[in-house]
Amino acid sequence: VNDLWNIIPVNPPVTTVELKGREIIEMLEDNLERTFAADPYQQMGGYVKRMRGLKLYFKAENPSGRRIDRLFAGEQRVMPDDKFKVAFVTAQGVPLKLGKNREALDIDAITAMKRFLSQDGALDQPEPQCVFEM
Repeated sequence: VNDLWNIIPVNPPVTTVELKGREIIEMLEDNLERTFAADPYQQMGGYVKRMRGLKLYFKAENPSGRRIDRLFAGEQRVMPDDKFKVAFVTAQGVPLKLGKNREALDIDAITAMKRFLSQDGALDQPEPQCVFEM
């Protein structure tokens, strides 16, 4: 349990939102720019969003907005009009300008992780297709 609190010490609620593929790509391109900007004064954060269910291939040296080479949800390539229900924690997980049908669930991050890691791995809500963590 101590390790879970080290992962996410503020214990926010889990939130879900529906995103299109183009929104996920936009969000990740913005994040990559803040991490790998050519101008070091424009770099913020220093890390790429952690996510489960997505596989990202990118070129850090490419210019802003052109770093993502390929993005997959599972084995399926993410296309701009694809729709995904994603779960995240903290306001930085998915910016407010993105997505539809945002819903704060009645479960906090620590409780959700404890249930997921339990013997049966059961969650109260259907498991989302993608998970963004911040």
